[in-house]
Amino acid sequence: MSQLQQKIGPAIVQALIVCIVRFFTIPLSIWKGAALRLADRREAASGPDDGRAKSEFPVLDWIRTAWDGMIFLSWFVGAVAVVLTLLGGMFSFGFLAGIGSAFAVLVYFYFSVILMSFFKESLILILSIATNVEKLVSKPAADGPAGAGEAQKQTL
Repeated sequence: MSQLQQKIGPAIVQALIVCIVRFFTIPLSIWKGAALRLADRREAASGPDDGRAKSEFPVLDWIRTAWDGMIFLSWFVGAVAVVLTLLGGMFSFGFLAGIGSAFAVLVYFYFSVILMSFFKESLILILSIATNVEKLVSKPAADGPAGAGEAQKQTL
C-alpha cells in the first residue's frame, strides 16, 4: 500500500499532463508532422530518381498525401476565416462580438486538425486492412492449413 501512496502524486501529475497539456499541444504536433511529410515528399520528388517510386497502391498513397495536404492547409484557411469573421463581426455586430466570433473560429480551426487526423487514420486503417485481406486471398491455398489437409487426404 505504501508503494501506491508514493506513486499517486506522479500519477496525478502525469494524468494532468496527458489529459490537459497534451490536448492543447497535439494539434501543433499533428500539423507539424503533416508539414514535414509533405516537405519530405517534395524533396523526394525533386531527387535524382525524379520521385517516381512505383507504389503498389497509388490511390492509398494519394489519399495519405491528400489528407496531409488538407491538414497542412487548414490553418491557413483558418487564418483567412478568422480575419473575415473578425471584420464581418466588427462591422455587423460590434467590436466585442467580432472578437468573440473570431476567437471561436480560431479555436475551431486549431482543434479541427485533431478530427481531420482521426478521419485520415481511420480511412488508412480500413484501406490497409482491405489491401492485406486482398493479399491473403490471392495467396495459393496450398500454403495454408487447408492445403496441408488436402495433401494428407491424398496420401491415405
